[in-house]
Amino acid sequence: GGLEETATFYAATGLTVNKLFDEKIASIPGKKGKVTVPEALEQESFKKIYLMIGINEMGTGDVKRFVDTYRETLEELHRLQPEAIIYIQAIMKVTTERSEKGDYITNEGIVERNEGIMELADNVTYFYLDVNPAICDETGGMRKDYTYDGVHLKGRDVLIWKDFLKEHAVVLD
Repeated sequence: GGLEETATFYAATGLTVNKLFDEKIASIPGKKGKVTVPEALEQESFKKIYLMIGINEMGTGDVKRFVDTYRETLEELHRLQPEAIIYIQAIMKVTTERSEKGDYITNEGIVERNEGIMELADNVTYFYLDVNPAICDETGGMRKDYTYDGVHLKGRDVLIWKDFLKEHAVVLD
C-alpha cells in the first residue's frame, strides 16, 4: 500500500482476533524467521498501532464474545506498547451482492461487530476509525469496482484506505 518505508506490518491470511497473539506472523529486522506479535512488540516501540481485524471471525461465535476478545486484545496491546495510540479500525463492509448470498458474511453482521468495537474507543488511548463511508456505495456495501471478490479491496484501491488513515490521524499534545 505504499507505507512499507514508514510502517511495520504484522499480517497473515486468515488471521483472527483469537489467534493474533499466538501465530508467528511478525518479522524482526536482522532476525531470521517469524515471531509472535507479543515477542515483536517487546523488541520495538511504536507511537501508533492500527488494528484491522474481524472479517475472518464472521460466522464464528457471537458478537459479545468477539467484542470481549477484542477488548482483551486492546488491553494486551496497550500493556505491550503503553505509549502508543491504538486505532481500532472498523471491519470493512462487503459488497451488497456478497452480503446477500445468505451465508455468514453479511453487512448486518459487520455492522453489529463494528458497533461493539466502536464502544471500546475511549478517545484517549483507543480511537475508532471507519473507512466504510469512503468505500461504500448508495446500497451501503463496498463498491463493486473496488473489489475483486466482494470482500477484499483491490490493490489499487488500498490507496483510498491509506489516504483515509492519513487524513484521520490523531494528534495529541
